[in-house]
Amino acid sequence: MRLNRSIHRVSILALLAAASAAAYAQPANNACSAATVVGPGVYTGSTSTATNDGIAGCIGSASKDVWFKVVADRDLQLVVTACGSAFDTVLSIHTGCPGTASNAIACNDDSCGLQSQVSVTAVTGQEYYIRLGGYGVNDGGNFTLNVSYAEPPPPPTLGPDVWIEDLTDVAYYATLNGISSYAVGTDACNQGDTPVEWQADNNRHPVIAQNLFRLANGRFEQLGQSWLKHGFASTNSGACGTCVRPPNGGAQLGVNCSDAYGAGLNGSQGNLGPRSQVNVTTGVYPYPYTAPAFSGEIMRRIQVRSTDVAPASNPGALYFAECHYVTQDDAQWNNGLNNASYKRVSFATPTAPAWAGATQRQHAGIEAWPANDTGVTLTPFDYSVASPLPGRGPITARFWVGAKTTDNGNGTWTYEYAIENFNSDHAGGSFYVPLPAGAHLTNIGFHDVDSHSGEPYDNTDWTSEVTPFGITFKTLTYAQNQNANALRWGTLYNFRFTADVAPAAGNVSLGLFKPGGPIALNGPAPAPALRACVGDFNHDGGWDGADIGTFFQAWEAGVEAADTNGDGSVDGADAEVFFIAWEGGRCN
Repeated sequence: MRLNRSIHRVSILALLAAASAAAYAQPANNACSAATVVGPGVYTGSTSTATNDGIAGCIGSASKDVWFKVVADRDLQLVVTACGSAFDTVLSIHTGCPGTASNAIACNDDSCGLQSQVSVTAVTGQEYYIRLGGYGVNDGGNFTLNVSYAEPPPPPTLGPDVWIEDLTDVAYYATLNGISSYAVGTDACNQGDTPVEWQADNNRHPVIAQNLFRLANGRFEQLGQSWLKHGFASTNSGACGTCVRPPNGGAQLGVNCSDAYGAGLNGSQGNLGPRSQVNVTTGVYPYPYTAPAFSGEIMRRIQVRSTDVAPASNPGALYFAECHYVTQDDAQWNNGLNNASYKRVSFATPTAPAWAGATQRQHAGIEAWPANDTGVTLTPFDYSVASPLPGRGPITARFWVGAKTTDNGNGTWTYEYAIENFNSDHAGGSFYVPLPAGAHLTNIGFHDVDSHSGEPYDNTDWTSEVTPFGITFKTLTYAQNQNANALRWGTLYNFRFTADVAPAAGNVSLGLFKPGGPIALNGPAPAPALRACVGDFNHDGGWDGADIGTFFQAWEAGVEAADTNGDGSVDGADAEVFFIAWEGGRCN
C-alpha cells in the first residue's frame, strides 16, 4: 500500500531548508574562482562548512575544500604546508579553475602525519591555485596553511634503480604431501645513474621474492610464493648495455650493469630469508635475519599444490612466474615500483615447468591478467610515506586492484576482484564493495595464498559480511592479531560474488591493516550500479514507503548509495532527487 506522500512534505521541506541554511555559512573562498589571494605567511580558517569545488589529483575524494591563489613574484620554490591542521588534509596546486586532476601540478596526502605539504618551482608572474581539502568526503575542520618560498632543489638525479631484465630459468625440486616446490632465476640491471648497494654481510643488498600465478576461467589467482633470496655479490656484467664498473666492485651494481642469479641460487634454501622481516616500502630489514630451521626439499622455496598446475585439472589455464627485487637504497629513492617482472610458464606435468613466452619487464604479475584476458580493469591504489633518506621526497606504496565482470545471461553478473600488494608495508586488512539497497548476492568467495616454512602469519581465510549497502571482506584487525592473514606485500588475494545488479563505474575501498598510515584507500573499479533505479530505492520492483525508509537509512549513514545525484557527496540535494523520482514512480 502506498503511503500518502503529503505526510512527508514537511520533513522534506525541513531537510531542504537545513541544507540551504548550511550554504549561507560557506567560506568566502569556497570556490576556486573566489580564491583568496595570498603571499608568504600563515593563514588559518575552517573547511567545516565548505562544499566541494575540485579534485586534488592524487586523492579522488570530492571533499570539502577552500582555495587560495598565489601570483609568484620570484623564481623560487613555492612551498605550501597544512601541518598543524585539525583534520586529514590533502593539498594540491593547480594552474587554473576549476581545479581538476589534469591541471594539478603538485599533490600530497600525508607528509607531516595526516597533514600535507606540496611544492612547485614557481615562475614569476604565474598564477597558482592552492586547494586545501580533506582525504575523505566528509573530512574537514580547522586548518593552518603556511605559504613560503625556498631555494629550488638541485637538478634531479635518477639515483639507484634496479629492475629485472630477464627471468632466466625455472627449476622443479620436489613434491611432498601434494605440494611441489620451484625456483626461478633472475638477471637484474641498474638503470639509474648511481650504483646500487650489493653488500653481502649487512642489510644493504637486494632480497628477491618469487611468485606463481594462474589465469583460468576468468580468475587470476596466486598459487604459490617463496621466501626471499638474499643477494651477496654482483658480477657487474653487460646484459643491460655498457656497464660502468662501480667503485666498490662486487659490493655494488654499477650503472647499466647486470647481475644474474640462476634458479639454483635463488632456490638455495640456506640463503632464503623470511618475508615477514622486510619493510618492503623502505627496503629495510634486520641482518642477519632470523628464521626457523628447515629440512626437506620444499621448504622456503615456491610452494604450489600439485593439482593446481596439473594440465588435466586445469584445461586452458595460463601460468605466470613473477620475481621482485627489494633493496634499501632503490626503495628510498622511490624507484621501487618497477622492480618486478613476469614471464609465462607452462607445465607439461607438475614436475616439468618450462618457459612459454618472453619476460615482461618492469611489470607486476597481476598485469598479466589484463594482458591475457579482455574486459579486465587494473588500477593502482597508491599512498605515500616519508623516505628515511635525508633530502628525499616521499616513497609511493602501491596496491594493484584488478576487476572483471561477466554477464551470466540470466539476470545476474559475476564480479571478480584481484588485489596484489606490490610494496605496502601497511598491508591490506579489508575490502569493501558498495551495493544498492536490495541487491541479492550469491557465490561469495575468497582465495588467498598461504605463507609457509615457519612464517608467523595465520592463514585463516577472510570472512565476508553483506550489509544493506555493501559487502565487506576482512581478516582480524591488527589490534586483535598482529599476525592475522593480512594482504601483505608480494601476495595477491581474490574476492568474488554474483549479484542481480548490472555493473557500472564504481568506487571500492581497501582498508589498511597496520596503524600509522591511511585508514583506507579508495578508487575506481566496476561494481553493482548504485543508481539503477532511484525511485525504487530498495530494489523490490515497487515504489512505496519501504523505499523512503531505506533511502533515509542510507542517507543518514552517508553511504554512496544515497548520493542519488551522483555529485560525490550526500546532502539535501540527494533527498530532493530521490523524492522527485519516487513521487513520479520512475527510476530517475
